[in-house]
Amino acid sequence: MDYAALLFDPAYSIYGVDAVLTLADTAGTQVPLVVIDKTAGLPIGPNVEIGTIIPGAMLRASALADNGVERDALDEAAIAFNGKTWRISSFYPKPVPTGEANGEIVLVLEAVDG
Repeated sequence: MDYAALLFDPAYSIYGVDAVLTLADTAGTQVPLVVIDKTAGLPIGPNVEIGTIIPGAMLRASALADNGVERDALDEAAIAFNGKTWRISSFYPKPVPTGEANGEIVLVLEAVDG
C-alpha cells in the first residue's frame, strides 16, 4: 500500500499549513515544510484516556529526507506556522506498516515567548 499517495498526500493537502523549520545549528538553517497543526493538543502518555494534552504538530518523515535534514537535527530546533513560533521540545516517529521513513514525525512543541 502506498501510504504517501493514499493517506498523506490528501491529508497534508487539505489540513497542511506552510511552516519554516529553523535548525539549532550555528547557521540557523531554515527549511520550508508543510505540517498539520495540532497545537490545540496531542494526547501524550501510556493511556490516552488520561494522558496529558500538549501542543504539537505532525510532519511527514519524507519531508525531512527530501530537504536533507536528519531527524536528530530537530533537537532544540524552532518551527513557525500559523503566525506563531514554537520550540521543538521532543519528537517521536509515527511509522506506517512499511516503516518509519514512510510515516510521520510527531513534534511536541513549547511556545516561544515574544
